[in-house]
Amino acid sequence: MINDEDITLINSSTITYGAPRLLAGKVNLGINTIDSFSFNISPYNPGYNKLFPYKSKIEVIQKLKGVEKLIFKGRVLLPTNNMDSSGNFSKKVVCESELAYLLDSTQTYGEYHNISVKDFLKIIIDNHNKKQPDKKFVVGEVTVKDNNDSLYRYLGYDKTLDTIKEKLINILGGELRIRYEGDIRYLDYLEIIGEKKPTEIRLSKNMITIEQEKDPTSIKNRITPLGSKKEDTEERLTIASVNNGVTWVDDIESQKEFGILEDSIIFDDVNTPSVLKDRGLKKLEELNKIKKKHKLSIVDLALIGIDKYNIDIYNYYRVINQVMGIDEYLRVIEQSIDILAPQSSTITIGDKFEDIKRYQNDISQRAVNNVKNLSENISRTNNKVNSLKNDVVDVDNHTKLNEIDIKKQKKYMIMGV
Repeated sequence: MINDEDITLINSSTITYGAPRLLAGKVNLGINTIDSFSFNISPYNPGYNKLFPYKSKIEVIQKLKGVEKLIFKGRVLLPTNNMDSSGNFSKKVVCESELAYLLDSTQTYGEYHNISVKDFLKIIIDNHNKKQPDKKFVVGEVTVKDNNDSLYRYLGYDKTLDTIKEKLINILGGELRIRYEGDIRYLDYLEIIGEKKPTEIRLSKNMITIEQEKDPTSIKNRITPLGSKKEDTEERLTIASVNNGVTWVDDIESQKEFGILEDSIIFDDVNTPSVLKDRGLKKLEELNKIKKKHKLSIVDLALIGIDKYNIDIYNYYRVINQVMGIDEYLRVIEQSIDILAPQSSTITIGDKFEDIKRYQNDISQRAVNNVKNLSENISRTNNKVNSLKNDVVDVDNHTKLNEIDIKKQKKYMIMGV
């Protein structure tokens, strides 16, 4: 924890007696979100009375094989005093990452023509830096481009982070990353962050729990593409003239599965029906997807020296669970790290879109597996029944033999033998 020049250690990774410890602490990381760090601190901790909202800075550093890795850097947002039923006092503290600094400033109105993505982002950040000289950013790597690399944008009076999301990310995509080199705080704007890693997340190895969700709510299987407006009217160009008089396009297979789910899409720059139909079909293919997401509890074996690489947000890892039929590279888009037990982590594997045919095949395969399992169960049951029948026959034969013996004994008794 840092207050101006005063640096206070509030949680030590050593096992030295009397070293400061937090009662609890969790870092939550995401993509294009303000990361958070929440912790509980006791009155005996040297930082207990040094927590000041918006002023106190917090850094969480992870040590692995002698190498320090910064996993969170931000400021104290909200300390709350607590007393439990046993009369123990503590503070619960919520911190936010330095990306939140971009919510401390608003933009200045301007109109910009024929400007690159990087130059437009520089203008936004320059506006922020003029108003927040103690929270400056330097625009770093920018790999996001528009089709012509020539933007036409207005700036209003919105908060800086909201402006970046509205004017850039929501239109062009891409991901923000804060990067530190010495005392310089860089803001990178990249098409995508992360890479494939050789570490596997596997059942019976480092996977504790997994929850798989397949969400079809974003599916659209009937699209009405609309082109530019006709002159002096609100009516728009349609595809009726090149689509047998019908203004929409369908995905019949998806409609059989989910019913008709319709939407209209406007393409302001299209003036030709045939081009409009092609754009509509392409959009239909994009929107007719199942959103698939996984949430996992894992053990990061790198922290105990078994795996070579950590499991980190942004990166792709091969996830294997034979029972659930999962074997593919998936991306970590959220991560929750318990700093008191950093090897235990909860991650969310990103939205992966699955087309309707694969969705149907998965359902069919599960049905086949269920039938196979049912057949095996029936076979095992029949074997048990047959075994029981044999046992019954054996008992019946044994009973008959006993009856014969009894009759013989009665006969001998009557004869006086």
